[in-house]
Amino acid sequence: MEAVRFVLLWPWRTLLGQTLLYGSFLIHGGLGLYAIYRRRHLRIPRGELFQILLGLSIPPLVILHAVNVRLGYQLFNLPLTYPWLIYRYWELSPFVGLPRQFLLLLVLWIHGCIGLRSWLRFRPWYPAWTPVLAALATLVPILAMSGIIAAGRDFDATAAQDAAFRGAFARLQTPAEAAALAKIGETLILIYLGLVGAVFAARAALDWRRRRYRAIAITYPDGARAVVPRGFSILEASRWAGTPHMSMCGGRGRCSTCRVRIRSDLAALPSPNVAEANTLAAIGAPADVRLACQLRPIEDVDVTPLLTLKRWETRMAASRPVASNEHEIVALFVDLRDSTRLADGRLPYDAFYVIDKYVGAVCKAVESHGGEVTSVAGDGVMCFFDGGGDPRAAARGAMIALRDLWISLSELSVEFEAAFDFPVRFGAGCHIGIAVVGGLESRRAVQFLGEVGNIAARLQALTKEAGCAVILSRAVIERAGLPVPALERRSVQIRSVSQEIETVAFREREDFADLIGHEASRGPGGAAGSGRLRQV
Repeated sequence: MEAVRFVLLWPWRTLLGQTLLYGSFLIHGGLGLYAIYRRRHLRIPRGELFQILLGLSIPPLVILHAVNVRLGYQLFNLPLTYPWLIYRYWELSPFVGLPRQFLLLLVLWIHGCIGLRSWLRFRPWYPAWTPVLAALATLVPILAMSGIIAAGRDFDATAAQDAAFRGAFARLQTPAEAAALAKIGETLILIYLGLVGAVFAARAALDWRRRRYRAIAITYPDGARAVVPRGFSILEASRWAGTPHMSMCGGRGRCSTCRVRIRSDLAALPSPNVAEANTLAAIGAPADVRLACQLRPIEDVDVTPLLTLKRWETRMAASRPVASNEHEIVALFVDLRDSTRLADGRLPYDAFYVIDKYVGAVCKAVESHGGEVTSVAGDGVMCFFDGGGDPRAAARGAMIALRDLWISLSELSVEFEAAFDFPVRFGAGCHIGIAVVGGLESRRAVQFLGEVGNIAARLQALTKEAGCAVILSRAVIERAGLPVPALERRSVQIRSVSQEIETVAFREREDFADLIGHEASRGPGGAAGSGRLRQV
């Protein structure tokens, strides 16, 4: 430790290094306090609140360390060496100082990792490197604390062999010097706490003044109104009033998902700041569209949030047994068309928002009708239905889920075409067959294995060639007890499948809805079609 110390700490002992180190610390802390001051309330997502609380707890921990080390060196010529630090924390304060150093290490590291992840998670290379970065994020603090513990044990071993070793450190600092450093540390912490308290007090006073004398009203399309002090952003007002409002980047102006359309006088609004202007220019927004996280109106305003659909959270049925069994299931594979176009000229957060809402709509439709989502690979979603062991119920559940999915994606398409110039088009393939279904205990997820999934994926791929949205195998329709419609029927030869698959293609949502609306008692019917699709 002592040998490496010269290499690691030398840059920070220079004038430039110390200026950068202490300057960045003060600037970062000052910006954090200013960000808190600018917030009109703390009704924010728990992740953001957790990061703020971590940031606020860092300075007191750092102050105590810096006073004992840096000021101890400058005021009392105490050594800047690891043996001295190990003696201070391991010998003099094993139940207070040492745990406090561990806490400082963890708080600082977690706070930094949260910030780095927020910055990097939408980079295209980040998903592939996530396992490596997660391992580093876990191992670095563990190894650091292990090193401190190992050094303390080495110190004890050395002191046990050399009686004068521990005494030499004891003579380096007098009780008066230790008391003086403790007094300085306490004073600086009180100053910091007073500064934080002053920030919150100033924010509260400003809010009271604005609420008392300069309150404004923000009106939403459903007639809801948020009466807030002047200085609130529209996003802050929405959160304050409990109105759902999307913001993928957490209100930092890095995306456009919080955008709103202004339905009142545009001239009464302040001009966009640099961050907002850049984002609006990147998406080619018209004059009446603004970012809710950056716009702080000074007069009453009517707004329409343009992206307000709730985010669907996928779930796994906890009651499903881990044991595997073989039975008949319906496999459904859904894929988003032209998804590669999302990255062209769009903000990463906006592209992520589109994919997130698309996947959420698929998962909601599937899970609402008894299905399980087994995998999401980019924009491809694999699902299955087992109907609780009833193939007829599984087939019906899959087809009803597909109908609801088609409706949901059509509604999303209207929103996405207006907001992102990206109409939603999808392809889906569905087939019924035997598969082994069971829980992967190592992943706490349900999976299936069988030819049926491969066929469903191949049928989905055929929708691109056929220019349709959905291709069902005839077996699914018949097993659901529905009549086979006289639409585009084809016999398909799937690679690695011995028998041809009879399929029905659907181009229009109305045709599919009409099929679902038939009574099951009518049974299968319709004339056999002709034609063949090439092997895929």
